[in-house]
Amino acid sequence: MAFERIQKQTHIIADKTVFVSYDRFTTRFEIKSEKEVIYSSLVLLPIKKPKILINNQQFTLSIFWLILWKSQLVNTDGVVVKELLQRRRKKSIGLLIYFALISSVKIGIGLVA
Repeated sequence: MAFERIQKQTHIIADKTVFVSYDRFTTRFEIKSEKEVIYSSLVLLPIKKPKILINNQQFTLSIFWLILWKSQLVNTDGVVVKELLQRRRKKSIGLLIYFALISSVKIGIGLVA
């Protein structure tokens, strides 16, 4: 699997095609429609909950990246998009499982030795 600097995904939200991207080097998270940037910010804090407007509808963007990556879009009716960057979520789960397995192996070897 090749290294991917910018992770992208498209969604249809409020009858508009929305492009979501995350740059792994600069930690820039962007949401764009066809011609305008809806949201763009560096993701430096582990929890971020800005309010954004898409097609004159208000949404809350929820980003959490401390242990597992989670980015979702919520409005007053509930969760609109459960995960904005599905591939990033899967990679963070895979890394968590890998580190848990390696740690348990190290602890097991330490107890036996």
